[in-house]
Amino acid sequence: MRGGRTVGVPSLRWRSRRWGDRLVPLIRAGCALPVVLAAAVALAGDVQVLCEPGLRVLLDGRLAGLSSAREDGFFLVNVPAGVRTLRVEKEGYLPQTFRVEVPDHPIEITVGEFVRDPAAPGDATTGAASHEETGGTVVITSAPQNCTVELNGAMHSKRSPQVVLSGVAPGEHEISFSKDTYPPIRGVFAVRPGVKTAVRGNLIDGRVEVVHAGVGSLRVLCRPDRCRLRFLGRAAETSRGRWNVSHVPAGEHRLAVSVQGQERTVDVLIADGRRTVVSVSFFPGDEPVTVSYQPE
Repeated sequence: MRGGRTVGVPSLRWRSRRWGDRLVPLIRAGCALPVVLAAAVALAGDVQVLCEPGLRVLLDGRLAGLSSAREDGFFLVNVPAGVRTLRVEKEGYLPQTFRVEVPDHPIEITVGEFVRDPAAPGDATTGAASHEETGGTVVITSAPQNCTVELNGAMHSKRSPQVVLSGVAPGEHEISFSKDTYPPIRGVFAVRPGVKTAVRGNLIDGRVEVVHAGVGSLRVLCRPDRCRLRFLGRAAETSRGRWNVSHVPAGEHRLAVSVQGQERTVDVLIADGRRTVVSVSFFPGDEPVTVSYQPE
């Protein structure tokens, strides 16, 4: 205070007169800055990917990094909001693909059990455990119950309602049933990885019956959001880019997805107790079709 006046006020007034045309825009910009920052935060979210260590994680087709125990898998920070494609890869296994809507708050994705890729080169010395992972399961029944079964040259004495063989190599197999007083019967059936196949030797009627045992489910993710589908003789449309169907018989089934005169077809494998996820895109630069598997 000097003479009842505040020191420095004239200087402030002088500066405000001199910079009058600059001061107000600066103040306005300063006030607007928090609003701009808030808007930027609102347009991104965090994604926690729960998975085992050592997996490749790709976001929208680009490698984001490798999962680790330290991050409980992989943690993506400030992922742009909107529909994103997340792909998780494990060497020798079929990849898992997720189409997710990233909001403005953290979300979590759990990676399920991987299914070994039947096309991947295997190690012949890995033993029975690896053989079980890559093979399928065969359930053998017969009418009457007691008979002799020959599968790929190996003889099995069937004295129970069913014989269950796990780890059977994928591909076609020959099977025959024989019993005194009945003509022998033969058949050929296919084994799919992760699929339980039931084979019934009906000696009474003289035929071999093959059915895929168990049921799974199918989820179709489509870009653009509105696509038409044909599956198991049924026509449908995706809703918000997604279509789900449950209680699908295990086995291989043809799926057709179309939009505006374009169509993509794929033979999808439905495994017992698992969800098959098929991602289809008609946009340039996207992967046309990706298939992954998740526990139900």
